[in-house]
Amino acid sequence: MKNLDLDLEKVLSEISKIESKEGIKMAAALLLNALMKKEREIFLRDSIDNKANGYYERQLACFLGNLGISVPRDRKSEFRPAILPPEWQKADESFQDFILNLVLQSYSPNKIKALLQSMKLPYSPEQIEEIKEELYNQAKELKTKELPENLFAMFIDAYHTQIKDTEANRIRKAVIYNIIGIDMEGRKNLLSYYIYFGSETKEDWLQILNDLIKRGVKRVMVIVSDDFPGLAQAIKALFPETDHQLCFVHMQRNINRNMSKQDAKKFYEELSIIKRIEEYERALIRFEELCKSYEKKYPAYIKGLLKKKEHYFVYKKYPEGVRRYIYTTNVVENINSRIELIRVNTGGYFQSIKTAEVAIYITVSRIQKTRWQKPLPLIKSALYELRQMFVKRFYKETQFS
Repeated sequence: MKNLDLDLEKVLSEISKIESKEGIKMAAALLLNALMKKEREIFLRDSIDNKANGYYERQLACFLGNLGISVPRDRKSEFRPAILPPEWQKADESFQDFILNLVLQSYSPNKIKALLQSMKLPYSPEQIEEIKEELYNQAKELKTKELPENLFAMFIDAYHTQIKDTEANRIRKAVIYNIIGIDMEGRKNLLSYYIYFGSETKEDWLQILNDLIKRGVKRVMVIVSDDFPGLAQAIKALFPETDHQLCFVHMQRNINRNMSKQDAKKFYEELSIIKRIEEYERALIRFEELCKSYEKKYPAYIKGLLKKKEHYFVYKKYPEGVRRYIYTTNVVENINSRIELIRVNTGGYFQSIKTAEVAIYITVSRIQKTRWQKPLPLIKSALYELRQMFVKRFYKETQFS
């Protein structure tokens, strides 16, 4: 394999600013597993009397430390992934370069294809194309999987970026909508993502919510979002029993943009006191009083706040322990910030919609295999109360099990 003249320590140092070393290892293992699985599929096409036979776990030593990988097996023990170095042999320099570049290029399927070709694997260009496409196919599964009927919370956010339109052969503005859910067991999961060229529209929201319904979602206790045009109407039409929480943090940030520095400081201090009030109704009254005290000075801005006042304090209707999870869209913004880092490090834009989809897949897969594996502790402790609320709202007289 061609030496790319990369200082491994220097590159790892730079990557560590974006992701932890464990995160890099996980990305490398995830990609290797996907590529090896596709390799086995191609190998077995020529073996009519042979079949897949699960996996065995292996610790692959490389400059990142030991990578925990799942190596595919066949019944006749004839298959061995050509991607791996010889058995019992530590990864040599060329394989070290391959692993490093696999992580660096993991968001560009076409670059992975070029990387695989440079390794001179015993597969045709068409088969290598299939291996590359496997990553994209796994990304697509995130958009088609069946979804749970009942959700505690659903978080919606729009990430604005630039993607190359391969049909028009030009870079265009685009929006990536990431939808994250917390189920009735308290687990987070990426429900889906949607990519559209242009800016966000009411039609986008209707399409997105209808697709989630089509894939199984029926009842959601609370939807958390920023104040996007048309979204509130779409939620009211398609999820009429669902609470809609507007991001409290975004509302706080907007104070400085709409008021003088002195007024913003006073407004923010009073808002911080209101935020500590336990009861929904009392917090709403205090917020309304606060807004009206500035009505003459900032009529348009205050009118907008008062119009949506109930939506900023929905989280106070829920048990105290779970409020921290649903008053802001931070959970989705965290995903978006990771995708943004990928965009910056791959030339300032995504080379295609496929590249953006693989970036989302790799990003979310890492998190779901670590931090999102277990239920959120505070939500888990409040599940009995949440289920009683759920029954009262959606089932009235029936019991939820």
